[in-house]
Amino acid sequence: MGEQMRFEGKVALVTGGASGIGAETAAKLASEGARVVIADLDGEGAERIAAELRSGGAEAVGVACDQTDEAQVAALFSETVGRFDRLDVCHANAGWCRVGPVLDVSARTWRRHFDVNVTGTFLVCQAAARRMAQCGNGGSIVMTSSSGAVQPAAFFSAYCSAKAALNMLTAVMAYELGVHRVRVNAVMPGVTETAMTADLLATGARELFEREVPLARLGRPADIADAVAFLASDDSAYMTGQSLLVDGGGGIGASWFVTDFRARGSADWRLRHEALAAAAEAA
Repeated sequence: MGEQMRFEGKVALVTGGASGIGAETAAKLASEGARVVIADLDGEGAERIAAELRSGGAEAVGVACDQTDEAQVAALFSETVGRFDRLDVCHANAGWCRVGPVLDVSARTWRRHFDVNVTGTFLVCQAAARRMAQCGNGGSIVMTSSSGAVQPAAFFSAYCSAKAALNMLTAVMAYELGVHRVRVNAVMPGVTETAMTADLLATGARELFEREVPLARLGRPADIADAVAFLASDDSAYMTGQSLLVDGGGGIGASWFVTDFRARGSADWRLRHEALAAAAEAA
């Protein structure tokens, strides 16, 4: 079977494209024929990825954009359509995460999660939908949500809440935009090896995650990019409003962090394997 070229002649925009899932998705779409606009708060990083794609023969451009700034988002889409005269795919991928006990989460940290992950993603998807509707060719919007949107995780209260909001935004936008033949879906990655998860994985959590994921490994950016490309392409032409778990089956199992809830008023939170080992030793 020959190489797929599902995005030949199409224009794709990827936010959070300077690294990780976004960079991998940009490369995937470009490899299948898309002209790609890579946006990121790190403009130099976005242009670096674009340059790498151009060196391989793709047409790509990197743009600095803070997606929490409505004017910058508007300028990003004006530049995209002005340059390429259309927009077919938008991968709203940029995100932000900090970990901490719910009793210690500051209002500032909470707001930042929602500013970037919810409001910023909304602004990007709204702008994409407007351009797609104006161009009249339909299109596909894919948001990056998280397995945390449907699987509560201790210490991720703000992040899980924000990503859960994206799942509902996905469904509502899909319902409204069908008349414009614009499809809206989301991917929900499990624990994936990116810069965002590097600190957590460095704590020794890697072994736990690998042990509790049925496919016995962490996600890779390419795993998520493949799912995004599927949802962005005509291979999923009859799918809209869906949030797709891409987690190696990790969501089937229990939470990563556990405590003995019988200890009223205090909690000795441990990674699951540590708690099980301690319980076995005590027995």
